Amino acid sequence: MQIVVTALLDQLYDLLAQGPRLVTLYEQKDTSFIPSLNAWLVESESVLEKNRRPQVGELAGIRAQLLAASCAVYDKNSFFIPSSGVSRKIFHANAAILFNRAQNTLNFLHANFSTHKEEAEKYIRQMILISLQKNLFYPIWNSEMGISQKLSSLWQSFAADPDLIQGTRQVLSTVHYIDALRILGEAIDDFKL
Repeated sequence: MQIVVTALLDQLYDLLAQGPRLVTLYEQKDTSFIPSLNAWLVESESVLEKNRRPQVGELAGIRAQLLAASCAVYDKNSFFIPSSGVSRKIFHANAAILFNRAQNTLNFLHANFSTHKEEAEKYIRQMILISLQKNLFYPIWNSEMGISQKLSSLWQSFAADPDLIQGTRQVLSTVHYIDALRILGEAIDDFKL
């Protein structure tokens, strides 16, 4: 199963964008911090599981550590536990550290898949420029078709052109066909064509 990179990036961004809200809950000592963090971890696991990412196990392990910490059980190799202090504060501090670990995992995935998208963008931009030079672009783009049909027809014209076929293969070796069409649309918007 090939992942739809752009959809995964959107989902990862949405998860990462929840970070400031969770940090604010922690900072304000809000009682909803732990339930919100747990719900965020479950949502993150769901996204990773849907996209068949092995890091789902890492996040499940982080959630298990959070649940253990709620019972005052900590991995002494992972956390420094002060000999004195309020157990609630210690629990919340450890939860914040676990949150940071989960954020790092999601950030790594986002950076990794962003690289795939950027590589595909580079080829697609070149293909658009070549199709413009060959006067293949505007006859399709200015047609009466709907936007999705225009994008699909443009892609088909790239795949049929001997000068562009290698670029389409390169793009599809990096991202899904659905990604290719979305990136094509974004590149056209960027070029203001």
